[in-house]
Amino acid sequence: MRRTIVALSLISALAGLTACNDNQETSSAVIHQQHIKAADAFSDAARVLGSAVGEVCQAQTEKTLAASRSAWQVLMQDWMVFQGREKGSEQALALAWQIQFWPDKKDITGRKMEQLLAQDTKWTAELLAEQSVAVQGLGAMEWLMYANPDKLSQPNGCALATAVSQRLIDSGEALAEAWKANPWQAMTPQLALGEYVGALTNQLDFALKKLTLPMGKPGHPRPYQAESWRSQTSMNNLKANVQAMQSLYLADGKGLDALLRAQGEAALADRIAGQFNSLIAGWPQSASMGELLKTRDGYRELISIFNGMEYLRFALHDEVSPALGIVVGFNATDGD
Repeated sequence: MRRTIVALSLISALAGLTACNDNQETSSAVIHQQHIKAADAFSDAARVLGSAVGEVCQAQTEKTLAASRSAWQVLMQDWMVFQGREKGSEQALALAWQIQFWPDKKDITGRKMEQLLAQDTKWTAELLAEQSVAVQGLGAMEWLMYANPDKLSQPNGCALATAVSQRLIDSGEALAEAWKANPWQAMTPQLALGEYVGALTNQLDFALKKLTLPMGKPGHPRPYQAESWRSQTSMNNLKANVQAMQSLYLADGKGLDALLRAQGEAALADRIAGQFNSLIAGWPQSASMGELLKTRDGYRELISIFNGMEYLRFALHDEVSPALGIVVGFNATDGD
C-alpha cells in the first residue's frame, strides 16, 4: 500500500512537471512571435521614415518636417521593445549599437555628424556603414531632424539624412530576418525560461539606467544625459519600455504571469501585474524628462517612477526566480 502511494505521488509530480514544461514551451513560442511582430513593425516603420525623409529633402516645409519627426518617433517607440533585453537572436543583438548609439555621454553623435557634413562627400548607406555606429542610427536622425533641421535643406545634409534613413531600413530588414528563427527552440524548457526572465530583468535594469543617469544626485540633475533629449521625448520612450515589458510578462496570457499562477504563485503574479498597471496609469504627462528635472514636483514624479520600477526589479530578481527555480543572468552561450 505504501509503495502504491509513493508511486502515485511520483506520477503526480511528473505530470505536474510535464505540464509546467509544456507551458514553458508554449511561452517560448508566443514570445518568439512577439519578437517577430515587433521586428516587422520596426522594419515597416523604418521604410516609412525613409519616405518621409525623401519628402523633406524634396521640399522642406513645416508639414513635411513634422511628418518626418512623427515617423522618427514611431520608429523610436518600436525600437523600445528590443532595447536592453540582450537575450535571443545573436544576429539581432549584434545590430543594437548601429540602430541606437546610447548612452552618448560625450555627444559623440553630434561631433561625428558635424565631421561628416564638413567632408566633401555625397554620403550613401554603404559609405556610412564604414563609419562610426554613432552616425548610423536613431540618434543621428534625431540630431538632424530636431537639432539641425536646417541641414535638411542643404544638398550635403539631405544626402546624409537619406543615407542614415537607408541605413536604418537596412538594419530593420536585418532585424526582421534575424528574428525569423526561434533562438529558444533548441533549449530545454527550464533554460528557455531562464532566458525569458533574463530578458525582462535586463530590460528593466537598462530602463532604470535611462532614468537614473539624467536624474543624477538630488539638486544636481543631468538633463543632457537623458535619452532623446533633443526631441524631448525621453519619457515617452521610457513608457514604451515599461509597456513592452508588461507585454513580455503577460505574453498574451501564456507568459510569466500564467506560469506563476500555474505554480501556485497567484498573489505574486497579481502584485507584479498590478505594479505594471499602476506604473503606466500614473505616468507623468510630460514627454520630456528634462522638463520634469526642472522642478521639485517633476523630480518627485521621477522618483515615483523609479520606486515602481525598482519594485518590479526586486520582484523579478528575488521572488520570481526562486519561485520558478531559475537563476537569473545565466547565459546559454557562456559554457557554464
